[in-house]
Amino acid sequence: MIRGTTPATDAGGGRSAVPGGATLDYRDIFDAMAVPKIVLDPDLLVLDANRSYTEPLGVPADALVGRTLADAVAQVPGGPPPVPRALDAIDRCLRTGMPEVVEPTRWDLPDRRTGETGPRYWMLLALPVTRPGDPTVRAVVVRVEEVDAADVEGTDGRATPERMSWHSTVARMRATAAAEREAAVTLQSSVLAPPPHVAGLVVDVRYQPANRITRVGGDWYDVVVRESGRAVLVVGDVAGHDVDAAATMTHLKGVLRTVAVEDDAGPAEVLDRAERAAAALRIEGFAAVTAAVVDPPAPDGSRRVTWARAGSLPPLVRRAERGAELLGERPGRLFGLLLPTDRPESTLDLDPGTSLLLFTDGLVERRGELLSDSLELLRQDVEQVVDRRLERLADCVLARSTPIRGADDVALVALQVDAAPADGQEAVGTMTG
Repeated sequence: MIRGTTPATDAGGGRSAVPGGATLDYRDIFDAMAVPKIVLDPDLLVLDANRSYTEPLGVPADALVGRTLADAVAQVPGGPPPVPRALDAIDRCLRTGMPEVVEPTRWDLPDRRTGETGPRYWMLLALPVTRPGDPTVRAVVVRVEEVDAADVEGTDGRATPERMSWHSTVARMRATAAAEREAAVTLQSSVLAPPPHVAGLVVDVRYQPANRITRVGGDWYDVVVRESGRAVLVVGDVAGHDVDAAATMTHLKGVLRTVAVEDDAGPAEVLDRAERAAAALRIEGFAAVTAAVVDPPAPDGSRRVTWARAGSLPPLVRRAERGAELLGERPGRLFGLLLPTDRPESTLDLDPGTSLLLFTDGLVERRGELLSDSLELLRQDVEQVVDRRLERLADCVLARSTPIRGADDVALVALQVDAAPADGQEAVGTMTG
């Protein structure tokens, strides 16, 4: 049977203490729900079923719990096996972690009052059960709603799939969701394009969304090449993983890239000017942003990089001999605060073969772990990558350092100073998800 606790003191036996010394028994609450519900584990074993589910079927919960869904339904007098649509929806819910709706399905069941068998139509909603910060689906709650046969069958007594889908609004819901997803993907893809070619540098980018369905969020990257040959690299993070966060991100990225193209601005000035412009345009929202300006090559082939941080994480440098170091100077104020304080800048010369990584916090943040520890693990991961190609380094960093896939957005910009830049060499970029 289902058991649960709350942040209040656990009183044992599935009960939780509440103020005043009373207890809440979650089995009683589950049974008191008017809507029929059944709980399945990832192997489709029945974990529990409430009274609203079992009473219309004429079977006790104990006859269902511990059985597979197909075996449990077989215990129902006259009950058919689960229909493929229902099983497919539950499977998608387990795989994607997103709710699934199934149009009304006919079951010919005996009426407990009259004993006569007749058609009944049930619409199913499969809801995933996860834990905060962990997208793994640990169980599925199947909510059952009975639909009036007259709505489904119509005056002619025929229940066509089109009529069932229309009356349950499933078709419209699916069409709306598909249209929203297509629009969101188009928006994100237009904003997060591959980086431009930068002579003498290899530049690579990665983006991994937290939202696995719409694939949009508030993280972004950008690479701008000035007329002087200087390159400006930006990574930023607006709070949120939805279309609203993506819209704010789009506005902020546009403002930052407009300012960054001006050749006279260092990274701190780029952030300050963009912040003032965003406020004047009434673009609301705070963001953690890193901006870095990479100078043209010195006679020895090295590149000077200057960066400023607006509440963001420190860059990471990997030298040609594979040593990795976090550049942990003090960050400036969060983008959007508009405080009258200077943003500090830091400078480093990158020798040929050296790589630099700028990233958002989704790459390293772990629930219950100190950020300093997570950053150190990232540094060690980078140091241990044997393959010297920047593309492989970016792949390894994303694969090994992302703590929980889907827990947060990740944006990454990586550059490497070429020892002997080849004319026409192309930068590469990947959106992962």
